[in-house]
Amino acid sequence: MLMKKLLLMLVACVAAVNVSAQADEGWQKSFTPVADKADLDGLHTAVAADGSVYVSTTYNQAFSLGDVAVAAPEDAVTSSVVVKMDKDGAAKWAVTFFGKCKIYAMTADTDGTLYVAGRSQDLKVVATGVDGKHYDIENPTGFDAFFEEVIKAHVAFIAKIGQDGVIQTVQIIQPEVNATIAAIVGDPYEMGMDLSIYDLSGNDPCTVIPSKLVIDGDNLYVAATYTGDVPALGWKGAYLNYYGMDMMIFDIRSMGVFSLNKSDLGNPASVANVMATETVQTMSQFFPEAVDFVVYGGVPHVAFFGFGNLTLTTAAGSQDFSFALGEEDTEHALVLANVNAPQQPKVFHAATNTKSYPIYDLVGATLSGDNCILGGTFYGNFPLDNTVTKENNTSFVASIKMSDCSVNWAKANEVESEAQCMIVAGEEIHAATADAHYVFRTSDGDLKKAENQGFNDASCYNDQYCSTIFTQENSVIVFCPMMNPSGINETKTLKNTAAKYYNVNGVELSAPQKGLNIVKTADGVKKIVVK
Repeated sequence: MLMKKLLLMLVACVAAVNVSAQADEGWQKSFTPVADKADLDGLHTAVAADGSVYVSTTYNQAFSLGDVAVAAPEDAVTSSVVVKMDKDGAAKWAVTFFGKCKIYAMTADTDGTLYVAGRSQDLKVVATGVDGKHYDIENPTGFDAFFEEVIKAHVAFIAKIGQDGVIQTVQIIQPEVNATIAAIVGDPYEMGMDLSIYDLSGNDPCTVIPSKLVIDGDNLYVAATYTGDVPALGWKGAYLNYYGMDMMIFDIRSMGVFSLNKSDLGNPASVANVMATETVQTMSQFFPEAVDFVVYGGVPHVAFFGFGNLTLTTAAGSQDFSFALGEEDTEHALVLANVNAPQQPKVFHAATNTKSYPIYDLVGATLSGDNCILGGTFYGNFPLDNTVTKENNTSFVASIKMSDCSVNWAKANEVESEAQCMIVAGEEIHAATADAHYVFRTSDGDLKKAENQGFNDASCYNDQYCSTIFTQENSVIVFCPMMNPSGINETKTLKNTAAKYYNVNGVELSAPQKGLNIVKTADGVKKIVVK
């Protein structure tokens, strides 16, 4: 799916490389980390408070970016790398993850500390910082007595990297190796069975795949999809017992959010878990399709698409859901829930449809004041506005009021295309599909601009610094435009000494920080930019 989207973005890439990199428009850099475009993956960016840009990608050959040179990985194994560039685009350092692996998410703290989340698909991946210190990321293995072969699980890893490129610590979230699940009769794919919805990793079905990182206070929150049991988080896998045949047991994907201590990445703990309510006896089964979250007032709130019989579990309790499931009447509902009150969720129902496994996805959930901006993909009846029905997979953006999960506004794209990513920059929402870029007004969702230019991933610190990443053949192109403040012209002096300050994610601050700040006083809510 990712490669298909990257190919569809070639038109956007051509437009990107023609952008002038003048000082007032930003900068643009390119490098070629792989020999074949089919190996280009794991493309993400993160932006620090000082405008530094972090870029992740796979690599299997030597490449250079300015003064930073990255050697080819041994035996040309497709590995992963993170490169840092300063606010002017000058490359500063590179941190490598040698071994077959992929990076799925990154985020930067206000001090420039970088957090990287990925998945290892090798027996061992070696992370190396600029000081040469190594961290080994090893996948657990087991023995499959039926096939008399070694099987392995795929671990998730979260690395904390200082602004100087030194790896401070690495945490591994390890699924349990389950030989029973792997003991299937032959290769299911060679048998013509599409088990992508059960087994996310081919013949090694136990895996944890991170998808999002959020920093809030002393915690780092991580969203993940997983198969199999994950003992460190107390997560149990959901399984399909095919007509009661013990040897035909497949793992069905589940999803969740967990937390780590931001300081040392220790104390992993489950925040929320969404999975099939029961063991399923037929090939028709239940699973969550997408999960995302925001942290509002220090409390995580989760959003997920799903169908069939599902259970949401948090430390505060659990809640069962039952959505229509069948060949002619499957409902794909959207659920929002406060993890402190899982028994009081907000469910957005949709009319059932007959399409076999359509795309339902969430590509962004971001706080904007007291609202959550959601972006994603749906098919058929739009759960957030039942007056809208689409014949193909279609992107959407919406604003949800955090106090009661009511809909401020919801917009389905007129052009039927899947969502790629979304960022919120002050008074603007930038949403991209595989082939177009849309700008919406945050307050009411009105479309401000649409252009034939998509982007693969973008991370926004505030509406002064932003980065986008494109591909052209087997090259990576990073573009960092200088974004004008949206509706904010000057920094105002506050007269109310009892003012409270928040960053764009709603996290309370002890004092205003550089960039965009949300300020609450007795006179109301204001936004200021500190330069």
